[in-house]
Amino acid sequence: MGRRGVANLAGIMFQHRSSAFGPSVSAISRHLGAVEKELEKVGRIAGRRGSAAAAAAGEQLGEAISTILSDMLERFRHGGKIASDRASRLGGQAVALGGRYGNDALARVAAEAEDRPLITVGVALSIGILIGAAVLGGIASRR
Repeated sequence: MGRRGVANLAGIMFQHRSSAFGPSVSAISRHLGAVEKELEKVGRIAGRRGSAAAAAAGEQLGEAISTILSDMLERFRHGGKIASDRASRLGGQAVALGGRYGNDALARVAAEAEDRPLITVGVALSIGILIGAAVLGGIASRR
């Protein structure tokens, strides 16, 4: 086959056959159009459902986070109350212990004052002089 034969054969193979294929092609085209429209509808419905599902999931997630945070806050409050109660109890114990030590110290000073009255007067006088000097020095430095 020469060049002309190949060109002739190609012309025969690829020529338009509208009469034989016309109804089938148009039927397929109509079916493809209908399928395309159905897919668009399904896509729109799926999009609406998807956005509704996403909104519902977001709402549920928000509620779950809110519940968890409320729970944590309640635990912190309860822990703070326990810590406050413990601190109060320890403070009460410290006051009682301090009161006992203070009473013991006062009893010792009273006993020493009874045993050595002149030393007690001397210590009291010295403390008074120191306090007076501090007050007078503070007043002099303000002027």
